[in-house]
Amino acid sequence: MKISLGEMKIPDLDRHRGKVLLITGVRVMFFLAILVISILFQLRQNTFFNTESIFPLFEILFVEFVLNTIYLSFFERAQRLWQPTAVLFICDAIFITALILITGVQQSIFLFLYLVNIILTGFIFQRRGAFLLALFTSACFSFILILGPEIEGQTLYFAVGLNNLAFFCVAALSGYLSEQLNFVGSELVNKKRDIKALTDLNKIIVENISSGLITVSSDYRVLLCNKSAIKILNLNKLIDRSLDEIFPNMTSTLTRSAGNRFERKYTLPNGDKLILGMSVSPLLDSAEQANGYIIIFQDLTEIVRLENAMRRQEKLAAVGKLAAGIAHEIRNPLASISGSIELLQSLLNIKGGDEGRLMDIMLKEISRLNQLITEFLEFVRPTERTLTPCHVETILNEVLDMTKVNTALNQGVTQKRNLLAPNSYVLGDVNKLKQVFLNLVINAYQAMGDSINPVLNVETISQGDLLIVKFRDTGAGMSDQTMRRLFEPFFTTKSKGTGLGLATVHKILEIHDDKIFVESHEGQGTEFTIQFHQELKEGANQYEGQNTGS
Repeated sequence: MKISLGEMKIPDLDRHRGKVLLITGVRVMFFLAILVISILFQLRQNTFFNTESIFPLFEILFVEFVLNTIYLSFFERAQRLWQPTAVLFICDAIFITALILITGVQQSIFLFLYLVNIILTGFIFQRRGAFLLALFTSACFSFILILGPEIEGQTLYFAVGLNNLAFFCVAALSGYLSEQLNFVGSELVNKKRDIKALTDLNKIIVENISSGLITVSSDYRVLLCNKSAIKILNLNKLIDRSLDEIFPNMTSTLTRSAGNRFERKYTLPNGDKLILGMSVSPLLDSAEQANGYIIIFQDLTEIVRLENAMRRQEKLAAVGKLAAGIAHEIRNPLASISGSIELLQSLLNIKGGDEGRLMDIMLKEISRLNQLITEFLEFVRPTERTLTPCHVETILNEVLDMTKVNTALNQGVTQKRNLLAPNSYVLGDVNKLKQVFLNLVINAYQAMGDSINPVLNVETISQGDLLIVKFRDTGAGMSDQTMRRLFEPFFTTKSKGTGLGLATVHKILEIHDDKIFVESHEGQGTEFTIQFHQELKEGANQYEGQNTGS
């Protein structure tokens, strides 16, 4: 903003507070230097003080100090107006004229102060202000030259012309320099503002992207990270930490992974496991040397789980349709074979002996096959949902208590129950959910048959509208290949298993619109996670009234 006075444009001094204060300080320092020099000059004289010349000098300097002191006292108010500062420069010109008049025009050492005053004026009021002060200074200097007796004739005209030319040349140069400095200063301010805006925009973008972002130096220490990185990794501090401390053995594969996208497993501080989709980009200098790396990652755990669930569902649907047709076709011949064997046994009157035992074995195997087909047809048969409010933790406690006293299972297993959602209900079929939990618990018991310290952890957690149930064992674990086929019908790693237990679990949860996920590592145990859609019911006793003892 500028203040207009006729054709002259005067800057708003409130925007140049520091500059005005600095120039005022420079002016005061000049007059202080004059005072010190004058005192030292008088002290070096062998004669007495010339009071007629020294006292007027001190009086002028005293008045100048008083004016500057008053100006500085009201500086906060005076800087908002151009008139007090302009008057102060005019007073300086008058005081300099008085100093020159006292010390003599030809012998005065203070003539240069005219130029200093014009230069300082140009810095604040630019070229027009410097020219106006140069005009006033020229009038003052010409006045003392014309009235003074020291210079006469052509020397007078030469002195007046030369000094006035110097005044206006200095005014032009100082004004031009001030305008250029103001222009450069304005450009710098605008550039700084633009840089700050771009920096803020970049910071906002980095902080608000959903992907985690980490920048590491050439020695693999974290230089920068965003909020999403801290949230995904569930760590309080990432800056200045080693990359291998966050992602073990990451630095050994960083160069090889640069430019490629890959997946990596990550273990949270609380023990939960994530699947991270990562990409690495090198920070190259002008010589194409990597000075660091940018690592961007996303939490793909749910996506990978859903992809695996979709693949399992598609595979189960295909296998189910095929096997259901085959089962129906096998059941009829089995009935004929069984009837024929029984008829032969009665006609031939074969009882006991090797022939009788072989007949009995055949009948038992046919019966077992028939039972297996019955179970499978039950598995593939569409099931109607009968949903009622079910208290999950009550069902879990019943299942765990029942398996704890089951002598057919490993009694050396330690059960740890961490049930943290006691008031959470889900809509479901109580008997079906009990079958799900029982299959998972029995499966965990059997997986820990050879474990030295078998422990089964059962945990429930409320997360928003989800109820999470986790079964974690310390068994032998599974390979990735086994996990990919885990919920397929008839797939089993047990010598006497039918391969329908986990397939039935998957089907029941699918009917309930719930999800099951599995995490396992060979030699480290297995964890099954079930996600229920939580239903909060005011009638908490409704479960006890309808389903107790079922």
